[in-house]
Amino acid sequence: MAADVEAWIAALQTRHRGALTNPEFLKAVRALSARYVERRGSLPDRSPLDSAAKRAAFAAFYGPLHFLTVAHIVDALGAARGAIDVIGDLGCGTGASSAAWALAFPTPPRIVGLDVHTWALDEAAWTWRTLRLDGRTRRTDVLRARLDGISALVAGWSVNELDHHARTDLLGRLIEAASHGASVLIVEPIGRRATPWWADWAARFAVAGGRSDEWRFAIPLPPVLADLDEAAGFRRDALTAKTLWLRAGTGAVDAP
Repeated sequence: MAADVEAWIAALQTRHRGALTNPEFLKAVRALSARYVERRGSLPDRSPLDSAAKRAAFAAFYGPLHFLTVAHIVDALGAARGAIDVIGDLGCGTGASSAAWALAFPTPPRIVGLDVHTWALDEAAWTWRTLRLDGRTRRTDVLRARLDGISALVAGWSVNELDHHARTDLLGRLIEAASHGASVLIVEPIGRRATPWWADWAARFAVAGGRSDEWRFAIPLPPVLADLDEAAGFRRDALTAKTLWLRAGTGAVDAP
């Protein structure tokens, strides 16, 4: 793992955990886990960022896990091949997904983060600065955002936060963006119960020349994340996710 990434993970712990006791932080970690693995509609309609403890857990624990997962996905897909000038991060959260993709390039592309949460935009901007990336933010709903000039789009663990109508509209926008030359990467938890809409999206991506995958990366976590994972009672032995991937200009499913 690159020194900048190690330093970023360490800085996250200092930045977000100082005001919380360890039990408070771990309680928030477990609360967010329930949101990601259970069916979205069965949970209260509350933001995953509705408390300081959840924001801390989201940034200092899940942000690095998402970064590492996307980094391995990008490598497995060969998603850093070719020229990408700008990555648009839809519902960017802490900016971890776009950062992982950008850092896979010899010369990282610029990043534009789109989110409605001011805290998320501030955190994403800090992430990119800390990782020496060129990123800027826009406070906007992803359905209203202008996507012209963006050559790649990533939505990491964010599509499932939309309601049915918003997801349907977004799917149409993403397929249209791909038809105009943008690569598209969607990342969500691997469990099927949490994403009942996945099969419909996978079918649309397949028709457009994309692919659907499930991933399991059995890699050692950085020590601070491994310790938190065990303390929270997870004891995960791999990073997992599922993806939809549509490479600009292919017109056919990439070979595995």
